[in-house]
Amino acid sequence: MSFMEHLSELRLRLRNAAVVFLVAVIGSFFVVKHYFIFLTRPARMAWMAALPGQEPVFRFASPTEPFWVYTKLAMYGALLLASPFIFWELWKFIAPGLYKKEKRMALLVTCATAVCFLGGAVFGYGVLSTPALTYMLSFAEIFPGNLHFKIEPAVMMDEVVGFMLAMLLGTGVAFELPVVLAVMGWMGLITAKGLWRFNKYALVLSTVVGGVLTPGPDVLSQVLMAGPLFGLYNVSILIVWIIERARRKKLEEMARATGADLVPLE
Repeated sequence: MSFMEHLSELRLRLRNAAVVFLVAVIGSFFVVKHYFIFLTRPARMAWMAALPGQEPVFRFASPTEPFWVYTKLAMYGALLLASPFIFWELWKFIAPGLYKKEKRMALLVTCATAVCFLGGAVFGYGVLSTPALTYMLSFAEIFPGNLHFKIEPAVMMDEVVGFMLAMLLGTGVAFELPVVLAVMGWMGLITAKGLWRFNKYALVLSTVVGGVLTPGPDVLSQVLMAGPLFGLYNVSILIVWIIERARRKKLEEMARATGADLVPLE
Protein backbone atom coordinates (compact mmCIF):
# COMPACT_ATOMS: atom_id res chain seq x y z
CA MET A 1 0.00 0.00 0.00
CA SER A 2 1.13 3.54 -0.76
CA PHE A 3 1.40 6.25 1.90
CA MET A 4 -1.94 7.78 0.87
CA GLU A 5 -3.59 4.35 0.96
CA HIS A 6 -2.28 3.86 4.51
CA LEU A 7 -3.74 7.24 5.50
CA SER A 8 -7.05 6.30 3.92
CA GLU A 9 -7.07 2.99 5.80
CA LEU A 10 -6.25 4.74 9.08
CA ARG A 11 -9.03 7.28 8.52
CA LEU A 12 -11.51 4.45 7.89
CA ARG A 13 -10.50 2.65 11.12
CA LEU A 14 -10.66 5.84 13.20
CA ARG A 15 -14.03 6.72 11.70
CA ASN A 16 -15.46 3.31 12.58
CA ALA A 17 -14.10 3.59 16.13
CA ALA A 18 -15.51 7.12 16.53
CA VAL A 19 -18.96 6.03 15.31
CA VAL A 20 -19.07 3.13 17.79
CA PHE A 21 -17.91 5.41 20.61
CA LEU A 22 -20.57 8.01 19.74
CA VAL A 23 -23.29 5.35 19.71
CA ALA A 24 -22.04 4.06 23.07
CA VAL A 25 -22.14 7.59 24.52
CA ILE A 26 -25.73 8.09 23.39
CA GLY A 27 -26.73 4.72 24.78
CA SER A 28 -24.92 5.41 28.06
CA PHE A 29 -27.02 8.52 28.70
CA PHE A 30 -30.09 6.30 29.05
CA VAL A 31 -28.49 4.24 31.85
CA VAL A 32 -26.09 6.80 33.32
CA LYS A 33 -27.95 6.88 36.65
CA HIS A 34 -27.24 3.17 37.00
CA TYR A 35 -23.55 3.99 36.40
CA PHE A 36 -23.73 6.50 39.26
CA ILE A 37 -25.48 4.05 41.57
CA PHE A 38 -22.92 1.33 40.84
CA LEU A 39 -19.90 3.63 41.12
CA THR A 40 -20.97 5.19 44.43
CA ARG A 41 -21.88 1.90 46.12
CA PRO A 42 -18.57 1.71 48.08
CA ALA A 43 -19.08 5.32 49.21
CA ARG A 44 -22.63 4.56 50.42
CA MET A 45 -21.44 1.45 52.26
CA ALA A 46 -18.66 3.49 53.88
CA TRP A 47 -21.15 6.19 54.88
CA MET A 48 -23.44 3.68 56.60
CA ALA A 49 -20.45 2.06 58.36
CA ALA A 50 -18.93 5.34 59.58
CA LEU A 51 -22.24 7.14 60.28
CA PRO A 52 -24.78 4.50 61.35
CA GLY A 53 -28.34 5.71 61.28
CA GLN A 54 -27.65 8.50 58.76
CA GLU A 55 -28.79 8.19 55.17
CA PRO A 56 -26.06 8.81 52.57
CA VAL A 57 -26.47 12.20 50.89
CA PHE A 58 -24.52 13.41 47.84
CA ARG A 59 -25.00 17.14 47.21
CA PHE A 60 -24.32 19.39 44.23
CA ALA A 61 -23.00 22.95 44.46
CA SER A 62 -24.47 24.31 41.23
CA PRO A 63 -27.50 23.53 39.06
CA THR A 64 -25.23 22.25 36.27
CA GLU A 65 -23.10 19.90 38.40
CA PRO A 66 -25.36 16.80 38.08
CA PHE A 67 -25.49 17.24 34.29
CA TRP A 68 -21.71 17.38 33.95
CA VAL A 69 -21.20 14.50 36.38
CA TYR A 70 -23.59 12.33 34.37
CA THR A 71 -21.94 13.44 31.12
CA LYS A 72 -18.53 12.45 32.46
CA LEU A 73 -19.85 9.08 33.56
CA ALA A 74 -21.55 8.50 30.22
CA MET A 75 -18.31 9.18 28.34
CA TYR A 76 -16.22 6.94 30.61
CA GLY A 77 -18.81 4.19 30.42
CA ALA A 78 -18.97 4.51 26.64
CA LEU A 79 -15.18 4.32 26.40
CA LEU A 80 -15.18 1.14 28.46
CA LEU A 81 -17.97 -0.44 26.39
CA ALA A 82 -16.51 0.60 23.03
CA SER A 83 -12.86 -0.19 23.88
CA PRO A 84 -12.92 -3.79 22.50
CA PHE A 85 -14.18 -2.56 19.12
CA ILE A 86 -11.76 0.39 19.13
CA PHE A 87 -8.81 -1.93 19.80
CA TRP A 88 -10.08 -4.31 17.12
CA GLU A 89 -10.14 -1.50 14.52
CA LEU A 90 -6.63 -0.40 15.48
CA TRP A 91 -5.47 -4.02 15.37
CA LYS A 92 -6.80 -4.46 11.83
CA PHE A 93 -4.72 -1.43 10.81
CA ILE A 94 -1.52 -2.51 12.57
CA ALA A 95 -1.60 -6.31 12.15
CA PRO A 96 -0.84 -6.50 8.39
CA GLY A 97 2.56 -4.90 9.06
CA LEU A 98 3.61 -7.41 11.73
CA TYR A 99 5.27 -10.80 11.48
CA LYS A 100 3.50 -13.83 12.93
CA LYS A 101 5.67 -13.85 16.07
CA GLU A 102 5.11 -10.11 16.57
CA LYS A 103 1.35 -10.60 16.23
CA ARG A 104 1.35 -13.25 18.94
CA MET A 105 3.43 -11.06 21.25
CA ALA A 106 1.25 -7.99 20.64
CA LEU A 107 -1.95 -9.94 21.32
CA LEU A 108 -0.44 -11.47 24.48
CA VAL A 109 0.68 -8.09 25.84
CA THR A 110 -2.64 -6.46 24.95
CA CYS A 111 -4.70 -9.18 26.63
CA ALA A 112 -2.44 -9.21 29.69
CA THR A 113 -2.65 -5.42 29.95
CA ALA A 114 -6.45 -5.48 29.79
CA VAL A 115 -6.77 -8.31 32.33
CA CYS A 116 -4.35 -6.70 34.79
CA PHE A 117 -6.03 -3.28 34.50
CA LEU A 118 -9.49 -4.74 35.04
CA GLY A 119 -8.18 -6.82 37.94
CA GLY A 120 -6.71 -3.71 39.53
CA ALA A 121 -9.92 -1.74 39.04
CA VAL A 122 -11.96 -4.56 40.61
CA PHE A 123 -9.54 -4.63 43.55
CA GLY A 124 -9.86 -0.89 44.02
CA TYR A 125 -13.64 -1.03 43.81
CA GLY A 126 -14.26 -4.10 45.96
CA VAL A 127 -11.41 -4.03 48.47
CA LEU A 128 -9.80 -0.62 48.74
CA SER A 129 -12.52 2.03 48.33
CA THR A 130 -14.88 1.17 51.19
CA PRO A 131 -12.25 0.92 53.99
CA ALA A 132 -10.54 4.10 52.79
CA LEU A 133 -13.79 6.08 52.65
CA THR A 134 -14.97 4.62 55.97
CA TYR A 135 -11.80 5.89 57.63
CA MET A 136 -12.14 9.38 56.15
CA LEU A 137 -15.85 9.68 56.96
CA SER A 138 -15.21 8.54 60.51
CA PHE A 139 -13.90 12.03 61.31
CA ALA A 140 -17.53 13.15 61.48
CA GLU A 141 -18.35 13.75 65.14
CA ILE A 142 -20.97 15.20 67.47
CA PHE A 143 -19.35 17.02 70.41
CA PRO A 144 -21.17 16.41 73.68
CA GLY A 145 -21.76 18.70 76.64
CA ASN A 146 -21.99 22.45 76.34
CA LEU A 147 -20.15 22.67 73.00
CA HIS A 148 -23.30 22.14 70.91
CA PHE A 149 -21.68 21.63 67.52
CA LYS A 150 -20.84 18.76 65.22
CA ILE A 151 -18.67 17.86 62.26
CA GLU A 152 -20.60 16.26 59.44
CA PRO A 153 -19.72 15.49 55.82
CA ALA A 154 -21.07 17.41 52.85
CA VAL A 155 -19.98 15.11 50.02
CA MET A 156 -20.52 16.56 46.55
CA MET A 157 -21.49 14.46 43.53
CA ASP A 158 -18.47 15.54 41.52
CA GLU A 159 -16.10 14.80 44.41
CA VAL A 160 -17.32 11.27 45.09
CA VAL A 161 -17.28 10.40 41.38
CA GLY A 162 -13.81 11.91 41.01
CA PHE A 163 -12.55 9.96 44.02
CA MET A 164 -13.90 6.65 42.74
CA LEU A 165 -12.59 7.17 39.20
CA ALA A 166 -9.15 8.13 40.55
CA MET A 167 -9.17 5.05 42.78
CA LEU A 168 -10.08 2.70 39.92
CA LEU A 169 -7.55 4.30 37.57
CA GLY A 170 -4.78 4.25 40.18
CA THR A 171 -5.27 0.60 41.12
CA GLY A 172 -5.67 -0.38 37.46
CA VAL A 173 -2.35 1.28 36.55
CA ALA A 174 -0.63 -0.21 39.61
CA PHE A 175 -1.64 -3.74 38.60
CA GLU A 176 0.15 -3.29 35.26
CA LEU A 177 3.46 -3.86 37.07
CA PRO A 178 3.82 -7.55 36.04
CA VAL A 179 3.17 -6.68 32.39
CA VAL A 180 5.75 -3.88 32.37
CA LEU A 181 8.43 -5.94 34.10
CA ALA A 182 7.68 -9.00 31.95
CA VAL A 183 8.12 -6.97 28.75
CA MET A 184 11.36 -5.49 30.10
CA GLY A 185 12.54 -8.99 31.00
CA TRP A 186 11.64 -10.29 27.52
CA MET A 187 13.66 -7.41 26.01
CA GLY A 188 16.62 -8.30 28.23
CA LEU A 189 16.61 -5.01 30.13
CA ILE A 190 16.18 -6.65 33.54
CA THR A 191 16.86 -10.07 35.06
CA ALA A 192 15.12 -12.12 37.73
CA LYS A 193 18.29 -12.10 39.82
CA GLY A 194 18.48 -8.32 39.68
CA LEU A 195 14.82 -7.97 40.63
CA TRP A 196 15.31 -10.35 43.56
CA ARG A 197 18.28 -8.31 44.84
CA PHE A 198 16.05 -5.21 44.72
CA ASN A 199 13.29 -7.01 46.62
CA LYS A 200 14.18 -5.52 50.01
CA TYR A 201 13.73 -2.01 48.61
CA ALA A 202 10.56 -2.92 46.74
CA LEU A 203 8.47 -2.94 49.92
CA VAL A 204 9.39 0.66 50.74
CA LEU A 205 8.86 1.69 47.13
CA SER A 206 5.47 -0.07 47.07
CA THR A 207 4.38 1.99 50.08
CA VAL A 208 5.47 5.23 48.39
CA VAL A 209 3.77 4.34 45.10
CA GLY A 210 0.65 3.25 46.98
CA GLY A 211 0.48 6.66 48.60
CA VAL A 212 0.85 8.39 45.22
CA LEU A 213 -1.72 6.29 43.35
CA THR A 214 -4.45 6.25 46.00
CA PRO A 215 -6.54 9.46 46.10
CA GLY A 216 -7.15 9.28 49.85
CA PRO A 217 -4.56 10.73 52.29
CA ASP A 218 -5.12 8.00 54.89
CA VAL A 219 -2.54 5.41 55.84
CA LEU A 220 -5.03 2.54 55.54
CA SER A 221 -5.53 2.91 51.78
CA GLN A 222 -1.76 3.20 51.27
CA VAL A 223 -1.16 -0.03 53.18
CA LEU A 224 -3.97 -1.83 51.35
CA MET A 225 -2.37 -0.76 48.06
CA ALA A 226 1.23 -1.44 49.09
CA GLY A 227 0.56 -5.09 49.98
CA PRO A 228 -0.74 -6.16 46.53
CA LEU A 229 1.96 -4.07 44.82
CA PHE A 230 4.68 -5.90 46.72
CA GLY A 231 3.02 -9.21 45.90
CA LEU A 232 2.79 -8.30 42.22
CA TYR A 233 6.47 -7.38 42.23
CA ASN A 234 7.36 -10.85 43.45
CA VAL A 235 5.03 -12.42 40.89
CA SER A 236 6.89 -10.38 38.27
CA ILE A 237 10.17 -11.93 39.43
CA LEU A 238 8.71 -15.38 38.80
CA ILE A 239 7.44 -14.37 35.34
CA VAL A 240 10.82 -12.93 34.34
CA TRP A 241 12.52 -16.11 35.62
CA ILE A 242 10.20 -18.24 33.46
CA ILE A 243 11.00 -16.05 30.42
CA GLU A 244 14.72 -16.40 31.08
CA ARG A 245 14.37 -20.16 31.51
CA ALA A 246 12.54 -20.49 28.18
CA ARG A 247 15.19 -18.35 26.49
CA ARG A 248 17.94 -20.46 28.06
CA LYS A 249 16.39 -23.68 26.80
CA LYS A 250 16.08 -22.24 23.32
CA LEU A 251 19.74 -21.19 23.32
CA GLU A 252 20.76 -24.66 24.51
CA GLU A 253 18.80 -26.28 21.69
CA MET A 254 20.42 -23.93 19.16
CA ALA A 255 23.85 -24.63 20.64
CA ARG A 256 23.33 -28.40 20.38
CA ALA A 257 22.11 -28.04 16.82
CA THR A 258 25.05 -25.89 15.69
CA GLY A 259 27.74 -27.26 18.01
CA ALA A 260 28.55 -23.78 19.25
CA ASP A 261 29.48 -22.90 22.83
CA LEU A 262 26.65 -21.61 25.02
CA VAL A 263 27.01 -18.00 26.15
CA PRO A 264 25.81 -17.61 29.77
CA LEU A 265 22.93 -15.24 30.37
CA GLU A 266 23.67 -12.38 32.77
